[in-house]
Amino acid sequence: MQDHKNKIDPNSEVETTGHQWDDDEGYPLKEFNNPLPKWWLYTFYATIIWAIVYWVLYPAWPLPNGNTEGMLGWTQKKQLAEEIRVAKEAQKPFDNKLASLSLEEINKDNSLLQYAISGGKAIFGDNCAPCHGSGGVGSKAHGFPTLVDDDWIFGGTLADINETVQNGRTGAMPAHLESADGAFTQAQVNDLAEYVLSISNQSHDAVKAGRGDTLFHGEASCNACHGDNGRGSLKDTFDGERLDKATGAPNLTDAVWLYGGSRETITQTIARGRTGKMPAWGEGFEGFGRQLDPLSIKQVVLYVHSLGGGQ
Repeated sequence: MQDHKNKIDPNSEVETTGHQWDDDEGYPLKEFNNPLPKWWLYTFYATIIWAIVYWVLYPAWPLPNGNTEGMLGWTQKKQLAEEIRVAKEAQKPFDNKLASLSLEEINKDNSLLQYAISGGKAIFGDNCAPCHGSGGVGSKAHGFPTLVDDDWIFGGTLADINETVQNGRTGAMPAHLESADGAFTQAQVNDLAEYVLSISNQSHDAVKAGRGDTLFHGEASCNACHGDNGRGSLKDTFDGERLDKATGAPNLTDAVWLYGGSRETITQTIARGRTGKMPAWGEGFEGFGRQLDPLSIKQVVLYVHSLGGGQ
């Protein structure tokens, strides 16, 4: 016998939808009408009311030429502008102090220095990182120098870095190969490359390097820029006189290279030459269509100086 103990009593007063199926045993199958809990319904109605209120007060409904503005006139753009205004007001005392002190004085005040470096990092990221890379790591492929070591082309003091950022720098290595408007044959260019390899303690051809030495200090006059010892315009001399650091000739005796230190790259540099341009960011200039105000330049200079190579 089939157990019907779990079936609903047909005489039950439970509310139904009126839709019913009959079974073989005489027990009707009914579709109950169980209403949703009142707390759920009230919550649902409240969300509808809230949506209507939000729609009236805030920008919400898209239009062909924008959106509804809302009775409060609030926008995320206005809120952001207000937050920036409040932040700038809070920064004013620090900015005023930065503006009144020299770079050397700021560098001695650790709390003020950290504030300047924090701002300088953001400014560097917006304006300098596209060339020098995030964190100032540089790019050999494009000849953008790294700023995190202690090997500088024009100097790494606060004053030197400030001069570089304010007024920019231009560097030019002339082409030496005849076919590139130079005065030397490919064999002579190869000899010069071997000499550079020798003074940078790399594997080289001693015979060719000897001929390159003669050219370097003679007809090619490389020592007029790179110095008699090839240590660059910052550290070397020419005929006993200190070189002008504004020449911007790099040190050829270390393992730090602007474009790379392989035989192939050095030969290419000597043969075809190199040119580099650091745009000026100071007042009166527009590097890449922009310029930095004096306070921003101070912050960038202090940030670059702090990267590890500042002198």
